[in-house]
Amino acid sequence: MGGTYMETTGELQEWDYSDKVLGLFGQSHMEYEVDRDTEQGGQPSLTEMTRQAINRMKRSDNGFILMIEGGRIDHAHHANRAKMALEETIELENAVKAALEMTEREDTLIIVTADHGHAVTMSGYPERGNPILGFVKNIERGNFVNNTENQAQPYTTIGYANGPGFDFHFDKNIGFWKDIEAEDYMSNDFVQMSTFYLDSETHGGEDVSAYAIGPQAHLVTGVHEQSYLAHMVAYAACVRKDTLSCPAGMISSGAKNSLHLQLPMIVFGIVLAARQA
Repeated sequence: MGGTYMETTGELQEWDYSDKVLGLFGQSHMEYEVDRDTEQGGQPSLTEMTRQAINRMKRSDNGFILMIEGGRIDHAHHANRAKMALEETIELENAVKAALEMTEREDTLIIVTADHGHAVTMSGYPERGNPILGFVKNIERGNFVNNTENQAQPYTTIGYANGPGFDFHFDKNIGFWKDIEAEDYMSNDFVQMSTFYLDSETHGGEDVSAYAIGPQAHLVTGVHEQSYLAHMVAYAACVRKDTLSCPAGMISSGAKNSLHLQLPMIVFGIVLAARQA
């Protein structure tokens, strides 16, 4: 069948889009964005892969479906590493921006969503302007925790209900939390506090958001079961016209759909659907 195999950023950049391609850029999971080798022999970013995928898919006369996942957001949360999760979310946002720049609103549906949340929370009462990765400690307002010696200690703005962060922060010798004020809480390696220990933090059970722009974006409103999105995307792309029909005007005009689907943000990221005349 033929095709191109690639392992590095340089090989991805040199690809001429002329054939099928398989890119395996890591021995296991991709590196976190802040840790990856950005040289030609290293791993491409999610944004770089998004751009090259769209460049290739746009060459199709029949449209296309493209799925892109910012999967390491999930991994960072499981490790209680909030900073890394946020860094990966920023990179997913960059990929969404690239998709918006490279497509037209009148013929491209873009959906940004997630397949689940995490047991992560943002605690209240930090000072205005306080970094999201910082902590809360306001003696006058009583926003702090008392340690075993009745001294005020801060708590992190971001925390987790469970996960490995418990063992990083709870001092079993004294039966209380370590004082994080002297720690480098802005470090890439910092692990947030968690209420109880698990090897890996759990997913959350809350609803997740879905955002859409482009043709049929009006269908992404209200509250739905997650499986609804798959049917909605198939309808918008007119790939299940035998069971779901197609948007008005598409069949009679002979218009064809192309759809790109990107899992963010987080786990499920962005979905794009474009149609071509």
